[in-house]
Amino acid sequence: MRKLASGLAVAALVIAPAAVSAQVQIGPTLAFHDDFDFGIGATFGAQAPQLGEGIGFMADLIIFFPSTDGVDYFEINGNVTYDFPLENSTVLPFALGGLNIARASVDAGTLGSVSNTEIGLNLGGGIVFDAGSFRPAVGGRFEVNGGEGFVLFATLPFQVGNR
Repeated sequence: MRKLASGLAVAALVIAPAAVSAQVQIGPTLAFHDDFDFGIGATFGAQAPQLGEGIGFMADLIIFFPSTDGVDYFEINGNVTYDFPLENSTVLPFALGGLNIARASVDAGTLGSVSNTEIGLNLGGGIVFDAGSFRPAVGGRFEVNGGEGFVLFATLPFQVGNR
């Protein structure tokens, strides 16, 4: 499983820069993980029409704030998205799938600390609200292996490239 995930990550890093158009969105993210509570982070998104109509990328880094003292948790996610176009609508549903890198650390006081990093898969979707250069999105994703949970997220990205 790790070799497959590593291979997919390398392929995405090689292919993505060539396929991404100038429509780049960057902005803050708020999230809620069913095991690690609230989190904040940043999201990077881009459309890749060269790969097909409605295909894009969404990546984020989210730092969560678990209610348990001494526990630290963060995630890095890289997803391919597919937009389902609706005619004459400013609402755009999307599906996502990709990779998740999750790292949890526990401070055990005088015994030291323990940490674990895992790679997993994301499956989910959501809705983008098209308001010109401001394109907020809400969604959810199931994490298989890596974070092993369900994450609700809201992004507030702004377009930074040509439209």
